[in-house]
Amino acid sequence: MKAKQAVKHFTLVSMMAVGITACSSTQDIEEQPTQAPVIVEPVIEEKINEEQEEVISSVINNGVIDIPVLEDAQIFAEFSDSLPAVINYFTSSSEAQVIEFYQQAFGLAQSQERKRDRLTLKYQQGEEKMRVVISQQNNKRQVDVIIESDM
Repeated sequence: MKAKQAVKHFTLVSMMAVGITACSSTQDIEEQPTQAPVIVEPVIEEKINEEQEEVISSVINNGVIDIPVLEDAQIFAEFSDSLPAVINYFTSSSEAQVIEFYQQAFGLAQSQERKRDRLTLKYQQGEEKMRVVISQQNNKRQVDVIIESDM
């Protein structure tokens, strides 16, 4: 994640330098000595731990956040362009079917809690934490999926 931020920062600094150079051009520039461009290389921090097996997220692929939903999902809100990512939808599936679907998508839940007729399931894969909240809404279920970074 820090490497992506460093590359974005480097790109932004480069764009600003080009913009400033283009905006400050005058006729006197030709008389001034040219300076060599400054090249700034991004700093990449990596944690090296040979014993720890890297877990690849099933929801984030090359920076694209793909939150799995049931086939009959009627999505009414989706914010998945950055973390924390959220998707809210209705489904005709039973609570047990929703639980099974997310168990296949995220693995076994680390914990589950029922409060005020809402079941909250918590999962973790690598640096991502996933929460699935299931509640009854008339004859359907509302499913809220929240994905956030552990960092």
